[in-house]
Amino acid sequence: MMRRVFFTLFLLSMLLFFGCSPDETSSTEDMEAGQVELTEDDEQADETLALVDIEQNIEWAEEAIFYQVFVRSFYDGSGDGIGDFKGLKEQIPYFVELGVDALWLMPINKASSYHGYDVEDYYDIEPDLGSMADFAAFLEEAHENNIKVILDFVVNHTSINHEWFQTALADQESEYHDYYIWDDHETYQGQESNEQGWHEIDGRIYSGHYNNDMPDLNYRNPAVREEVKAIASFWINKGVDGFRLDGAPEIDEDEKQTIEWWREFNAHVKSENPEAFIVGENWFHTIDGIRPYYSAMESSFNFVLTEDILDFTNGVTMDLVEEVNGMREQYLRFSNARGQDFIIDATMIGNHDLDRVVSRFDGDREKAKLAASVLMTLPGTPFIYYGEELGQEGQRPDDNRREPFSWYKEAKGPGMTVMNDRFFHSSAYTHPNDGISLEEQKGVAGSVYEHYKKLIAIRKDHPMLFTGNYETIDTEFGLYGYTVHDEDSDYQLTMIHNQRNEERTVKASENELEELLTGAAYSSGDDITLPPYHSIILKSAKHTIPVEEVVAEIPDLDYSVTFQVTVPEETPVDDDIYLVGEFNQWDPEDEQYILNQVDDYVYEITIDGKAFSMIQYKITRGDWDSREQNSAGEDLIGERQTENRIYQFSNNEHVEEVVIESWADQ
Repeated sequence: MMRRVFFTLFLLSMLLFFGCSPDETSSTEDMEAGQVELTEDDEQADETLALVDIEQNIEWAEEAIFYQVFVRSFYDGSGDGIGDFKGLKEQIPYFVELGVDALWLMPINKASSYHGYDVEDYYDIEPDLGSMADFAAFLEEAHENNIKVILDFVVNHTSINHEWFQTALADQESEYHDYYIWDDHETYQGQESNEQGWHEIDGRIYSGHYNNDMPDLNYRNPAVREEVKAIASFWINKGVDGFRLDGAPEIDEDEKQTIEWWREFNAHVKSENPEAFIVGENWFHTIDGIRPYYSAMESSFNFVLTEDILDFTNGVTMDLVEEVNGMREQYLRFSNARGQDFIIDATMIGNHDLDRVVSRFDGDREKAKLAASVLMTLPGTPFIYYGEELGQEGQRPDDNRREPFSWYKEAKGPGMTVMNDRFFHSSAYTHPNDGISLEEQKGVAGSVYEHYKKLIAIRKDHPMLFTGNYETIDTEFGLYGYTVHDEDSDYQLTMIHNQRNEERTVKASENELEELLTGAAYSSGDDITLPPYHSIILKSAKHTIPVEEVVAEIPDLDYSVTFQVTVPEETPVDDDIYLVGEFNQWDPEDEQYILNQVDDYVYEITIDGKAFSMIQYKITRGDWDSREQNSAGEDLIGERQTENRIYQFSNNEHVEEVVIESWADQ
């Protein structure tokens, strides 16, 4: 069914909320569709926007499974070790077999850096990846196989090498000068170079939110808006199916201006192609941050849920379904404000800016499979980062989160890519005979790859998992269960996840139960066993609880750990030793985390954490120049030789012994 959505924009005083939250005390029932309470400032605003009436048909994205591809690292079709569009076209059968419906391509435009997020030419392809003809051939092949393709749209900033910026730098009277934000811009408040995202070049100060090589575009200049819309039209006319909006909240320091722009942009895109899908990288750690953007775009990545799923998988007690239902209700309020009666929650457990899932679980692939089971059985449109279906590893620096897709047991062979000198760092996680490659996993029961493939098939066979009605059921502590049903089906699904590293059992309470992951059948009274970190998906009659419910007893959830650190004998005796990690925003000189010396070369500190939560940390002597390293002088530490150490609060009052091999400055 085609949905008709009205992007009808009146005087701002009559318009929906522009980046400010509706009153928390008002409920969905208190509002008619399309209404959001305005603040006093909004009511006083007098800007106007043109009326537009845009027809949309983006239902395909509501029930799609996306796959995120870093083309450079995926498959080489030209024999030079660099992933390209010829290789991507060659591997369309891989995507078909895996079962995904759509691809998100990380930046493909000509760019200054390997990652592509510093664009030099929005109308051209990065030469390393092939030609425009290669891209067109790939896109045609994808569409012939019913696979949609969306592009990373990086328009918050350009490369410092972009012709626009270079022209502006050379001639302050050029039309491109006002394409950027200089120290004569109204948002400049006297910041010095390298302060709050401001940088200096040739004696002139400009804004670069991300870094000095990425100058910010000035969206208060109408010419910039028209240019960016023209770029979108160019790629839509090439046949792409939508865009992922990079750094969407960073367009303007005034959130109202940012959201107003994305409304304008989305209306333009839909006027070009009503089926074009827009998803925003609205990276906030709270729902309050994400939800306003649903008044401008149909979808946003849910970074809050990402962390919730990973914490849950580690064993943290939470009601995920209650949280997701609450999120979706809030998102829908803002979506209703733009005349849209649905939202597309873009869910994920990893992407190119995050440590890979297996690495975050300290190498535990059973936990990674559990996280995938949770992701693929909650509502929303899931995105899978390339290589996660193999359980690949990777940590910061960013290059090593984007290593070659592991095709072969020997880590080499036709199409296998390499990290060449365009990357900033060499490969650290692509190894032969590590059990991770597709060759080693395909057809192997219980492998990460086969687990993902099965989950994808189940989700596609049961569309209720995308948009159905979810409810929590009572299970014992360490298990978590929920049901889903929809109006179009005469059955329901029940998911139960085992969060613990021990076998658990539930008892069936209905007959004719089918477990979808294994194909096993159960009847009332049967015991159903869940191995550590495993899940079950039961198909049963609608409106039933197919297992006996147990009211959980929740114990005290605060645990402590004492880190006992042994340092090298060469450590300066007067230096303080610091614990640094996520818990203090990686501040290398936070005096709250100075260790106490308890013996020669031995130091201790005790910290608290939520039971079963996991932290990343390392040891320094007060700055990053004196951070710990391994004996070879590399930033790889601990037993697993990873960038950061990892600790999970799985026991109370635990003592964790840490041995420092060397310091970076020695």
